[in-house]
Amino acid sequence: MARYTLKVFYGNELIERFDHRPVPKLRNILEHPRYDRGGQTGPFGEIVKNPDNFEILDSAMEKIHKGNFKETVAFAGKLK
Repeated sequence: MARYTLKVFYGNELIERFDHRPVPKLRNILEHPRYDRGGQTGPFGEIVKNPDNFEILDSAMEKIHKGNFKETVAFAGKLK
């Protein structure tokens, strides 16, 4: 089974990295609601570092996708 790496960014700042995950686990990670909050602010209008950019790399660590949350979920749905 192919394994992928998911990198989660706020702008250019790396927030999280999930290495060598199979496709079902990758989709499971992306289902968490905290990843679909890009651009939202805190209760007093303060900036919150919510993820807004995502990258998926293959097992050879070559970037095969870069995009926002919706694009990344759609791309992960096509992976086998």
